[in-house]
Amino acid sequence: MIIEFSLGNFWSFNEVQTLHMQSAAIKSKFQKVDQENLFQIGEDFSLLKSKAIFGANGSGKSNLIRGVRSMIRIIRECIKDEQILQKEIVPFLFQKAAHHEPSFFQIAFIAEGVQYRYGFEADKTRIITEWLFGKPLASDKGSKIRERYYFKREGDEIKINEKEFREGLAFVPKTNQASPLYRENVLFLSLVNAFNGRIAKSIHHSFLKNINVSSGLEDPFNWVVLLNKLDQDKSFSKRLTHFLQSIDPKISRLDIVDVPKAEATSRISMVQEPNENRKAGYVVIYRSAKDSGGNLMEVPLTLHSQEAEGTKKLATLSPFLFHTLDHGGLFVIDEFDARLHPNLSRKIIELFHSPNTNKRNAQLIFVSHDSNLLDARLLRRDQIAFTKKDTTGATELYALAEFKGVRNDSSFEKDYLMGKYNAVPHNLTALERAVENYVGGE
Repeated sequence: MIIEFSLGNFWSFNEVQTLHMQSAAIKSKFQKVDQENLFQIGEDFSLLKSKAIFGANGSGKSNLIRGVRSMIRIIRECIKDEQILQKEIVPFLFQKAAHHEPSFFQIAFIAEGVQYRYGFEADKTRIITEWLFGKPLASDKGSKIRERYYFKREGDEIKINEKEFREGLAFVPKTNQASPLYRENVLFLSLVNAFNGRIAKSIHHSFLKNINVSSGLEDPFNWVVLLNKLDQDKSFSKRLTHFLQSIDPKISRLDIVDVPKAEATSRISMVQEPNENRKAGYVVIYRSAKDSGGNLMEVPLTLHSQEAEGTKKLATLSPFLFHTLDHGGLFVIDEFDARLHPNLSRKIIELFHSPNTNKRNAQLIFVSHDSNLLDARLLRRDQIAFTKKDTTGATELYALAEFKGVRNDSSFEKDYLMGKYNAVPHNLTALERAVENYVGGE
């Protein structure tokens, strides 16, 4: 369960910006929205089941998703990939001084009854700082429990709270003369997890198993996950078929068809690179149709090259969607509504809001341009965030709930498109003039 995510000095983010998943002290016009769109955490606070991010093209929405994904990749890969920081860290591009400063990542979340706050600062070669704080969730209303540190890192020096994080003591030098037992480009949390530290393993599992990120339409990772899932889990294949049939009844079944390696012309069309135990294969969707004589027949279409783009997208999102709703956690989606019918986009969001389909309080964060989703019957004001760029090219992230004078019965969509929330493209007249000049040959 995610409480907030903070990002700074990363791509278009300069100063630290925070995306909040904690609900605000507001009420919706529609009682059902207040009842279903959030869930209570003990007596402390409540969290949102979904968060929508809107903004003009180039305002930094996708960079926020990049930030979540890069943090997860660094946590997951830093032990085995010494180049992971070089690959993932990209400081703010429009200020030279920022190029020499570390990027900032922090996430507050709940795991096993504890409210944690974990983060680090890193440049392209090393971890500069790292920290883990936590406190148990309050069981009694009004009780105040102070946050305590588990460990704090400054360069090569790590301070351990023996009472809270004793499992980390084995990796800290006993004397000042002793060499650290960890590399400067490895996260301490990931190191302790590699040696099965109980708390570190619990947190690591929360990040890697319970946070799924889809970064866009052409994300090859989505294909790898889908194809391997189909190959290894027959029940998933059946479930996906039913899911697609609910949207398009003409879909009868799907299968993986073996082909010789020489015929596997597209790498993402294959289940995986063939080896001695596995052939190459295409995912094929069979559609029911009638021939000219009225006879029922099945027409096979390869998913990656012949199927509709919307069907393709739903199929590649399905492993993450099913897993998150089944087990809880967080699903983060960039370009959420692209190639999907507006009613379908809305229905997917409602799957997260409904207590019938989301029994484990899974959360959804998505980037969208579909203004139809800016509907008070679907989203509360604190479930809507915007991005814009300031005069220095830096992304600002803010929520609709921060605006004063926005009533519960306001038309969020109309006000957004009119520019009331400062998150729409500027100077569209100049765009029209540029096209006119080009067409005119000027």
